[in-house]
Amino acid sequence: MKQERRRVWGLARGLHRRLLRWFTLAGLVGVVAGAVGAHAWRDGASLGVLLIGAVAAVVVWGPLSWAATFRLARPLRELARVAADLRRGRLEQRSALPDADGEVGEVAAALGGMADRVAQQLADQRALMAAVSHELRSPLARTRVMVEMAREGSAPPTWLDDVEEEIVSMDRLVGDLLAAARIDFEAVSPRPLDPADVGRRALEAARLGADLLVTDGAPSTVRADATLLVRALMLLLDNASRHGGRAVALRIGAEGGGVRFVVEDDGPGFADGDAQRAFAPFWRGAGARASGVGLGLALVQQIAEAHGGRAEAGNRPEGGAWVALVVPL
Repeated sequence: MKQERRRVWGLARGLHRRLLRWFTLAGLVGVVAGAVGAHAWRDGASLGVLLIGAVAAVVVWGPLSWAATFRLARPLRELARVAADLRRGRLEQRSALPDADGEVGEVAAALGGMADRVAQQLADQRALMAAVSHELRSPLARTRVMVEMAREGSAPPTWLDDVEEEIVSMDRLVGDLLAAARIDFEAVSPRPLDPADVGRRALEAARLGADLLVTDGAPSTVRADATLLVRALMLLLDNASRHGGRAVALRIGAEGGGVRFVVEDDGPGFADGDAQRAFAPFWRGAGARASGVGLGLALVQQIAEAHGGRAEAGNRPEGGAWVALVVPL
């Protein structure tokens, strides 16, 4: 609040300083004109001479006031022009935002930051749609082949299970997309939740046993979006199964005024430097053994940040990896 008051005062002071300069200049013109008129009156000048002096002062004041008006309005005109270009979708025009001080500069900086964010979101969405389109083609093609084989009577005995697996894969991908869309549109609805109950729901949805759940001093309540938090834990469990051998534990405990959800696996662990890169969108390790768009852990991090938390990863001393989601109370 104190910083906000200081910022508002700085903007008002800058505007006041510019207006004061123009008013001072206008006052000087008025003083000079008045002094000349008074001097002329004492010298017995005629009324016509005084009128000429008054007209001259008005002639000087008129252009001077217009010059002040255009000088103060020029940054606003540039700002409005660039804003109109941004509204038309020409985001590259944000580089033409006026480099001004004071309130215009702050509005320009905010508008430029908004345009940068929109441009980044559009780029991410294009990359995501391209990756998802490519990823959906494979299960759809395999499903179509199995259906044709079933019609011809040459499908293997497990073809129904195979079709179900492909449908589950596509459903998982669509669920990830919907979760990402909720975060992008800020449609997060936090409410009080039982962390242990969230863990059990995630294990059930991932078709894993409840015996993997380990609670160690976990708080009884956490405020979060139930759908997104369960989705994040499902992604961690799925990531452990697909890339880490198998999930061996889902640990829930307290950490620094928050709840820490940790999924551990018994796989090979992260290579040097991969623990942080794992949260980058579309990133897959060089030794990845399963297909995917590389969206899972990136979405986990987005869900964590949407709740004011964080995601982190590392290797277990006894072998394997761990990935954690920390949500503040």
